[in-house]
Amino acid sequence: MLTNELDLNSFNSNISQNIKFLRTKRNYTQKQLSEVSKIPRTTLTNIESGEGNPSLSNIIKLAHALDVSIDLLVSAPRSETILLRESELPLEIKGGANITKLLPEKTKGLDIDRVKLDPGQTFRGTPHLGGTREFMTVLTGEVIVRFNGEEFHLKKNDLLAFPGDIHHSYQNPLTTESSYMSIVIPS
Repeated sequence: MLTNELDLNSFNSNISQNIKFLRTKRNYTQKQLSEVSKIPRTTLTNIESGEGNPSLSNIIKLAHALDVSIDLLVSAPRSETILLRESELPLEIKGGANITKLLPEKTKGLDIDRVKLDPGQTFRGTPHLGGTREFMTVLTGEVIVRFNGEEFHLKKNDLLAFPGDIHHSYQNPLTTESSYMSIVIPS
């Protein structure tokens, strides 16, 4: 019983902190959020204080009013600041390319990667979700990008924007390592 009571307290505390944070961030007073969510202000005050035990119906109304998922509303609050040292960044090796994931929080369809290509190496990119756009810029060296029968030779600091949902490849034409940054954004 003590475990269930602690879980409920933690759950209510999470909701309380998240609602206060999101309400403040959206510049709502309690009265305004109460009106938008169609929840009585006294109920909202009890939920925000952590004293109330919100119904699923009220959680849904608040999530809708604050334009967030229910999951975000009930999950443990996250710090707005995240520091990851280079050694802590996720590293994938795909097709010989070293891909460092630079987005510490998962966001559907959004990817930010730093990719290193060995001399002469070609890396075949995987098409992303339909309608996505990819933006890539060369950090060091040079990279040749190919898709749809076209070829783009990029040098340091050049930027290429293209449809991310097609087959594409990256080639390092040099005898030294090249690297680039790739940002994939869903439409």
